[in-house]
Amino acid sequence: MPFGFTLLNNMKNYIIPAFLLLLLTASCEKTFVDAPDNNPEAVFENLWQTFNEEYAPFEERKVDWPALYAQYRPQVGPETTDDSLYHIITRMLATLDDGHVNLTTPNREVFNANRIRREKTDDKLFSLSVVENYLEPGYKKDDKHSYLYGKIKGQNVGYIYFDYVAENFFQLENFLQEHAQANGLIIDLRHNQGGDFTYCFSEIGRLTDQRRFVFRSKTKNGKAANDYTDWTAWHITPKGDYIDKPIVVLTDRYTISAGERAVMAFSVLPNVTLMGDTTCGAHGTMIGRELANGWYYSLVPQKVELPDGKSYEGIGLPPDIYIKNQSADMSQGIDQTLEMAVQRLK
Repeated sequence: MPFGFTLLNNMKNYIIPAFLLLLLTASCEKTFVDAPDNNPEAVFENLWQTFNEEYAPFEERKVDWPALYAQYRPQVGPETTDDSLYHIITRMLATLDDGHVNLTTPNREVFNANRIRREKTDDKLFSLSVVENYLEPGYKKDDKHSYLYGKIKGQNVGYIYFDYVAENFFQLENFLQEHAQANGLIIDLRHNQGGDFTYCFSEIGRLTDQRRFVFRSKTKNGKAANDYTDWTAWHITPKGDYIDKPIVVLTDRYTISAGERAVMAFSVLPNVTLMGDTTCGAHGTMIGRELANGWYYSLVPQKVELPDGKSYEGIGLPPDIYIKNQSADMSQGIDQTLEMAVQRLK
């Protein structure tokens, strides 16, 4: 698969691996010759072994997976209940702290291995309704809030927000057309839920004057630790009339997956400043799997490196200018991050 698709519940910001599994079955899912046994020990073994063979960023996340087997496998026996098995597995997965690793079980909120997303840390430091108060009347949005764009009140600055990365990125062209005379542009990717980064790459052409290397990726293609495809390089290329304006791209800890790959694309532009908080740090393709007991989970079979030769998996993409909203300000309808972006472009 050329991209990682992060499908999230709009209310809970959690992945729904069951749907994702259906989406990916045709090209990514393995075909089992023999169905695995449905008992606590077999379920644990199957999940651990699948991660051992298919999960890519153990090294980047500094996780000793065999050591975790030695720690958690003795806790599972023939009489282990579903509740106990769930808590054993989730404690083990939490060690990865990976926003792309989830476990879906009946009658429970989807478990996310990333602590920030799981505990919803600082989740309320971004609000689209607060942002709308900064825009002049007549701004554009759709019913699903997949995008929002308009002009900052009293300033010749254009603003656009993307909730995820898909067909909504087609609105970028409309936004650029309507704000051709703006002094600068703000592209807000805070709380971006991911999706298909190729939509961003196809629509960003007017913002680059030359072909630019963004990142490279390789994907597991075998069971051994070093079984990977060759590296694939991803570029953005010029398309249409070039726009050369100062741009501020806003990010936060909830910017994930294809949202982060969009940040990577914007970051290679010389006229772009990244502002806000570090992104989630979950960059690789995400795939879904099903256990014999009907539980679903997701994992990452891909490594990603930026032009500097480094991986930011588990670290996140740092902003050029760090700023984090405060709860007290948000309760008063003040978005400090957005205000700083406007000041930079005035």
